[in-house]
Amino acid sequence: MSGFGKIVIAVDKFKGSMTAVQASEAVRDGIMEGCREAGNASPEIILRPMADGGEGSMGVMERALRESGRSYRKEFIPTVNHIGSQILAPVLLYDAEDGTRCAFVEMASVCGLNMIPRDRRNLLRSTTYGLGIVLRECIGSHEVREILMAIGGSGTNDGGFGLLSALGWSFSNSSPFRNRDIPTFISGIETASDRSVDDICPHLRQTRITVATDVTSPLLGPLGATAVYGPQKGCRKQDIPVFENALENWVRVIGVPDFPGAGAAGGTGYALKAALGAELAAGWQVFASMLHLEEEIASADLVITGEGRFDKSSLTGKLPAGIATLCRRYGKPLWIVTGTCRIPADQLAAIGISRVIELSSSAAPGEDTYSDAPAIIRHAVASALQD
Repeated sequence: MSGFGKIVIAVDKFKGSMTAVQASEAVRDGIMEGCREAGNASPEIILRPMADGGEGSMGVMERALRESGRSYRKEFIPTVNHIGSQILAPVLLYDAEDGTRCAFVEMASVCGLNMIPRDRRNLLRSTTYGLGIVLRECIGSHEVREILMAIGGSGTNDGGFGLLSALGWSFSNSSPFRNRDIPTFISGIETASDRSVDDICPHLRQTRITVATDVTSPLLGPLGATAVYGPQKGCRKQDIPVFENALENWVRVIGVPDFPGAGAAGGTGYALKAALGAELAAGWQVFASMLHLEEEIASADLVITGEGRFDKSSLTGKLPAGIATLCRRYGKPLWIVTGTCRIPADQLAAIGISRVIELSSSAAPGEDTYSDAPAIIRHAVASALQD
């Protein structure tokens, strides 16, 4: 323990089990427990619960605003989720240092995959229309001119068609979808032929939009939104070509070629950047900057990160890969706490992870890796510090 004078804990949520804050606190408690058992003084422990743009990003954003001393308020905006049910979507409103009114929007709280039970998911009828309503209300009713959006964890694959429709975009096609309250993917973009923009969202063009995402996938193809993420959202195998053909037409209508990150949130990343000029940014970098994580890591003796499942997707834009980059930059040892690890040992070493604490192998007989996750983490971290 004498070698660890300062430990930085930068952990993501464990989906279905713990928030980022709960997971971080469990790691901290494990460190404290290990110190007590060894009769050692506790090191300096820095908690930096993290997100990379998916579910739980709003909680991390709130913590960042509080720690910065910036005042904010949470507003609930009436809208619809991705299958058309009425909901109240939370947004955070705050002012930038120059006085610009800002809003933080989490897509997972508007049309998130986990909002809808698996047996009610219908990707062909899912829409980002409700997300567009939220943006319209932020800009129009709350005079927001800078929006930070976290778009991970979505349950949609409409290329952002619904979102643009809610903001005033119209598309000519053979279906009378313009008269529907909630235009959906299948009734819109597969036959769209041109577009125009109605001025129903004043100041949209004067609003800066930054998108925090954990996905670098393109919109189309075998590595695109539909092929990779569609099945977990309820897309049947036979429907994949339907989406691909429609999204190919969508690119022709918008007129901007496919690009890395366009496939984020079922193509919402494409609409935001291609149609609205939004800036796409790695989610982990957005939150790391807000929480001054790099400075903390630079002076740390050990860094601990983690998430519920650590697999090959974790190495492409998600938090653990980002933290590993910072640790390599400053030559810091990195541990990861995870429910399950699917990365071979040689790859772990290559990215600089020196230790994996896996809940599935650390649980005692009778312990459940979901409901008992905090206790398992505490005990596993305490034991690891004794080695």
